[in-house]
Amino acid sequence: MVLYTPLSGEDIFPDSKEDLFLKALWLEGRLCLVRRDDFGTMRVERLLSTDPADYLDPNFQPNMPIQLM
Repeated sequence: MVLYTPLSGEDIFPDSKEDLFLKALWLEGRLCLVRRDDFGTMRVERLLSTDPADYLDPNFQPNMPIQLM
């Protein structure tokens, strides 16, 4: 099978199961992918937004811990 794509093979066929631990959560009206670290803390993995100003907010930078209520 031939795949014509600009993506790398690792993006299409991930060899690790780490991506299974990502959860999508709405935080302050923004959709984020979060991951639980080894100590049980939820941390921002990725921000999914179309607003460029959201990426300038320091609360949504990668690896920032989040508090769930």
